[in-house]
Amino acid sequence: MQPGAQSIEIRPAVFLDLDVLTSIDRQCFSAEIAYPRNEIASLLRSPAILTLVAEHSREIVGFASLRFGRHLLSSRSHRRIPESWLRSELITIDVLPEFRRAHVGWLLHQALENWFRDRSGKIIELHVSVDNAAAITFYKQLNYRIVDRATHYYPGAVDAWRMEKNLLE
Repeated sequence: MQPGAQSIEIRPAVFLDLDVLTSIDRQCFSAEIAYPRNEIASLLRSPAILTLVAEHSREIVGFASLRFGRHLLSSRSHRRIPESWLRSELITIDVLPEFRRAHVGWLLHQALENWFRDRSGKIIELHVSVDNAAAITFYKQLNYRIVDRATHYYPGAVDAWRMEKNLLE
């Protein structure tokens, strides 16, 4: 059953979500690309990564992680913020197959983008397999543009597109 966007709740991930997030990642990606459990645990523990989950009827149906400069958390200070701190990396957006095309990925992305923008963030970048047409289309719809090609980025010598979104445009 696909929900409407209004039935999806977004919240910060907690460490108790680890097993569910690991399972979702394994359903979204092949074994050689899926994150091992310990790497997902690192996403949840890092103070420089925000991970959000999407819930439908209190069940986690997707998650997304954004890496940012630590100093963005205190960006309300009056000193000048180094340009490198105004960039972030979208690490992953994972949505269970049966909940795709129900705006779950879009809602997760919007929540991360709004959070980053509220902290004076300027640019979100990401990598996506050159073979993942659905994801490339999704990111283009979110106003990402292809910047360059990263050769042998994924296991098996698969290339990736590096894409960026300028939040000031």
